[in-house]
Amino acid sequence: MYGERRRLESKRERLFTTLLITAAFLVAGAILLFNRNGFMAITEMERRIETVQSVNDSLAREIDSLNNVIYLLENDSLYMEKRVREILGWGREGEFIIRFTEPEN
Repeated sequence: MYGERRRLESKRERLFTTLLITAAFLVAGAILLFNRNGFMAITEMERRIETVQSVNDSLAREIDSLNNVIYLLENDSLYMEKRVREILGWGREGEFIIRFTEPEN
């Protein structure tokens, strides 16, 4: 009887230890997933970083384009003349200026 009782207590202790370890792992997993520095937060930050990098790349391309226009305006008189004529609608003698507009819907 004493051996059977001891075996039952040992079984309960092992079950309790297993449940305690499982609960500890579940709590640790939840903390790792959902705290402000957890995996979910890191994934969200990585997504935001990708978005910002995409916007940054787009702006860098726009800056390069504008720097190219600045260079042409400062160093290429034919380009500057073309741009002025487009903006102001000027033409040379004997030229016809035709403007195309988008139809209104």
